[in-house]
Amino acid sequence: MLQFERTKEQMGTYSLDGENQFPRIERLLERYWECTPEVDVERAKIYTESYKKTEGEDVLLRRAKAFKEYCEQREIHIPEDQLIVGDTARHPRGGVVDPIFHCGWLREEVDTISTRKQDPYRISEEDKKILKEEIFPYWEGKSVSEHWIKQIPPYVRELAVKTGIIDVEIKTQSAAGETAPYWEMLFEKGLGQIKQEAREAMENLDESDPEDFAKRIFFQASLLTLEGMSAYMKRLGDLASELAVSADGERKKELVEIADNCYALMEKKPETFWQGLQFIYFILVGCLMEGNGPSYSPGRVDQYLYELYDQDIASGRLTVQKALELIEAFYIKTAETTWFLSENAVMYFAGYQPFHSLIVGGVSKHGKDVTNELSYLFLTAKMDVKLHGPSVCARVHQQSPEDFILHVAKLARLGTGFPAIYNDEVAVKMMLLSGGTMEEARNYQMVGCVEPFIGGKMAKWSDGGHYNFASAMEFVLTNGRSMMNDNRLLGLQTGNPEEMSFEEIKQAVKDQLEYMIKAISICANVNEKVCAELTPYPFVSTLLDGTYRTGKDLTAGGVKYTIGPALIGTGIADLVNSLSAIRKHVFEDETITMHELIKALESNFEGYEDMRLMLQNTTPMYGNDIEEVDELAGEMTDFAYDVISGCKSWRGPHFISGLYPVSSHVPHGLVVGALPYGRLAGKALADGCSPNGGTDHDGPTAVLKSVSKVNHEVHTSGTLLNMRLDPASVEGDVGLKRISQIIRTFVDLNIYHIQFNVVSSEVLRCAQEKPEDYKSLIVRVAGYSAYFTELCREMQDDIIHRTIHMA
Repeated sequence: MLQFERTKEQMGTYSLDGENQFPRIERLLERYWECTPEVDVERAKIYTESYKKTEGEDVLLRRAKAFKEYCEQREIHIPEDQLIVGDTARHPRGGVVDPIFHCGWLREEVDTISTRKQDPYRISEEDKKILKEEIFPYWEGKSVSEHWIKQIPPYVRELAVKTGIIDVEIKTQSAAGETAPYWEMLFEKGLGQIKQEAREAMENLDESDPEDFAKRIFFQASLLTLEGMSAYMKRLGDLASELAVSADGERKKELVEIADNCYALMEKKPETFWQGLQFIYFILVGCLMEGNGPSYSPGRVDQYLYELYDQDIASGRLTVQKALELIEAFYIKTAETTWFLSENAVMYFAGYQPFHSLIVGGVSKHGKDVTNELSYLFLTAKMDVKLHGPSVCARVHQQSPEDFILHVAKLARLGTGFPAIYNDEVAVKMMLLSGGTMEEARNYQMVGCVEPFIGGKMAKWSDGGHYNFASAMEFVLTNGRSMMNDNRLLGLQTGNPEEMSFEEIKQAVKDQLEYMIKAISICANVNEKVCAELTPYPFVSTLLDGTYRTGKDLTAGGVKYTIGPALIGTGIADLVNSLSAIRKHVFEDETITMHELIKALESNFEGYEDMRLMLQNTTPMYGNDIEEVDELAGEMTDFAYDVISGCKSWRGPHFISGLYPVSSHVPHGLVVGALPYGRLAGKALADGCSPNGGTDHDGPTAVLKSVSKVNHEVHTSGTLLNMRLDPASVEGDVGLKRISQIIRTFVDLNIYHIQFNVVSSEVLRCAQEKPEDYKSLIVRVAGYSAYFTELCREMQDDIIHRTIHMA
């Protein structure tokens, strides 16, 4: 086992193998599992009252004033035993209602949200009454979704709204999120210095100049939000001081220190490791208070926290054991967050996952490995605290220490889907293509599922919409009609496939893809425009590089790099396998005609079972290192990238490409009919760059070789590879070495991302039958993990049917 170079006193008593059971943490976990997700209307009430008072004022100031009032008025709590304080909702796992985003859909779903099949939320009759009588009437016609739906063209609306062919509604129903504060700057300055910079910036502005007038409004709004956060911290400090009066023993000391931390962080930068973790959580809470969006990310925690950690250990203020306990307390607080979504949207982002991604390992700004003690401790804490959040990620490269790779493998073997693993060589190229300097690119981190990000320096929607590779294939064979959408004409009419050559079929697929992608780009452009007009982000903008130089909010292009949005493809394996089946069986071997194939697909293979089995068993499939098949994956994803990068976004830059599904591969699959490689209608599509479950027969190395044929670096919003391993094949030291070898091969083949599910089908089926016994079972869905029993049956079945590889 790896040994840190610390004295026995500095180390404490704990295990790096994930066998720690801190009594405090065990008690906090017990309480966590007692929580039921429920709707929280408190923010909606406070924001609504504030907006009523500020009618006619600039939208930036209205947003800032409402934020400050929320900080000053919202309920606060300090749970027993907890060392990290602050809350993203009134109750753990609460769905916070953001009226400008949520009122459009929640008005329709308020009476059914507690019984929907995916991500239900409990709601009291009292809160329903508040929503119906106080909240909904004021926001009628004012929500982002209501503005958006009126502004997109009718033909785009026909394809985009609730068809499942493309998904574009998420940014109309929820705050954008998808950013990472400039943590290095925040830890260097603290909130007090940033406030002072805002005041100084306003002193030098000439209000008679229109640009300066707009800048003054931004700085005023920024300052209001910072004052709100300081007020929130003070309130928690006061509460901790009050609780300390009646507490005794060790808890009294803890509450005094919690209070001191809160008071200090109101103005000063963090000066201890404990304060550092608390500061991160306060900033995350602030981001979520401004907008209940996803993917506000802590970033490279092992780098910017290390100095505080090291000085505390050296001074005797902290032991390694206590540092681990603090990290685990931080994990539990982070896991209390949910991302509140509509019934339709949760099928694309299932599992209450807020996507807070922290990442460890990797190289420095100068290209040298910077793995340190904290890199190991943040991984170990995830072994101890098996919760779905935060999303823990690891950066690896060819010089990563073997001990670190083995520690990554040890966490992966636990079967929680953590960590997600990223290849520095590819990610750095992605960030260079995004405009970053070499130093910035090497300092990349994660935002959301698998999206690389230059922390604090980007405004980037990593999800502008999802398109469906499999639907493009279906549209070619049906001349633009969607069989699962009442045979409606939703695609292009590309002609009679029975009269096409194979090359003409490929071109028709590309034409369908281009049509879908351009439809999404229109939706995203309108969405960006509406969000800039209605929902600027003065608090989050304050945390980013560039906004104080430009005096502009992030939605107005005030940050250093404005990127994207990203358009994301789902089901590339389904398209590739379909094309492979057509090429082999219709054109090369002539075992069936195109007419016969189309008839079989129209009937979902009823009466054609022999044909289906022949297609399923003899088609060369993606994921088996077959060059002519894998080349199709490269060709089609390259084409999608070319079309996407040719589309210009509302904020100015071109759109960017991603290949990761979140959980969209399941709802996308529900609306795709039978496909030529033997897939039945409605089945889940392949996730990300992964092969279809059951079609990759030749082991993990063959999968890696196939996936390497995709040009990962051009898909700068990220690509995703899920791999499922047989638990028996990774037991013991030999098993860890096998996972380590897969990771090393993944690096050598220049693949961007990989993650593992290590869980047997038997366990998953038992969890389906007796969910009450498997409440804490975590699985990897796509670029994130979720509790298996909180996923709907379709999601569960998709995970069960993925290929199990022997490592």
